Amino acid sequence: MDTPGNDPSSVAAMVAGGCQVVVFSSGRGTPTGNPIASVVKLTGNKLTYDNMIDNIDFDASPLIYGQKGLATLGQELLELVTETASGRQTKAEALGYTEMAIARVCNYV
Repeated sequence: MDTPGNDPSSVAAMVAGGCQVVVFSSGRGTPTGNPIASVVKLTGNKLTYDNMIDNIDFDASPLIYGQKGLATLGQELLELVTETASGRQTKAEALGYTEMAIARVCNYV
């Protein structure tokens, strides 16, 4: 989806477009959430995951380090998204992170 680049506006635009569960990739661990849809945060950066384990839902770094294959990690992520869609709280929800931002496309309305 073509959304703004800043995190809260990007997630809000995806939710406005109909997303029920947002899978948000983050290299540095943006602690974003949304008041309407669940935000599953993932990172492929092992240091980010280790430093923000209380905030990141999925660690994809085992692929980079050769510990797990793409098919295995893909299945694990699919299971997490399915559980989230079925009511499992994301870490953002558990921590109460519910950001909302609407980006303006231009300077006039």
